[in-house]
Amino acid sequence: MADSTSGVPEAEHDTSREQHIQLLLEIEPVKRCSCPLAGPDSAVENVHTHLDGDTCHAEVTVDDGDASKVVHATTQVGDDCLCRAFAEFECVPRIRRADEKRIVVETYLSDRATISNLVGRLDEVAERVCLRRLTSDGRGDSSESKTATIDLSSLTAKQREAALIAVQHGYYETPRRTGLAALAEALGISKSALSQRLNAVEAKLAMAVFDSE
Repeated sequence: MADSTSGVPEAEHDTSREQHIQLLLEIEPVKRCSCPLAGPDSAVENVHTHLDGDTCHAEVTVDDGDASKVVHATTQVGDDCLCRAFAEFECVPRIRRADEKRIVVETYLSDRATISNLVGRLDEVAERVCLRRLTSDGRGDSSESKTATIDLSSLTAKQREAALIAVQHGYYETPRRTGLAALAEALGISKSALSQRLNAVEAKLAMAVFDSE
């Protein structure tokens, strides 16, 4: 499928930064979502959207059986707008696929610290958020590694916060860039409480890895 794009109003000053972290998210919109991509009548092949305040302009290419057709839609969106959530963190969502149940979105980030905030914001406006792939090309490494589908809804908010902060601060790197005490202090909790949360996260993610095989 061709790349999709989402536009937002231009800022007063142009800025640019290297986006070296790729996220692939599977999002299940809430029922009665104002997003024009929620519950399409046909399989979506390509999307171009432009968000102008509370108005979303979308050109959607759909599979109409024997041929494809382009449908233009202008929709008034609310706080549950997915594109608006991405725009809050200066991310451009690229719609890879959409059907009556879910939307698969690819986006790029410039730093790991944004991951937790973006996912948390999407959790507020979506029924379910599933992280399908996270790739970093900070050193230009194009080698592929095996990935697993990790459903973020299986983690509690506190577990997800602990896991993302641990990743951001290099707790799982070899050698570790930080320790349990420093992470616990950053979260304002005890070492034992953080250890319990990370143990629960690791157990759930391990089950997800084995279940995906």
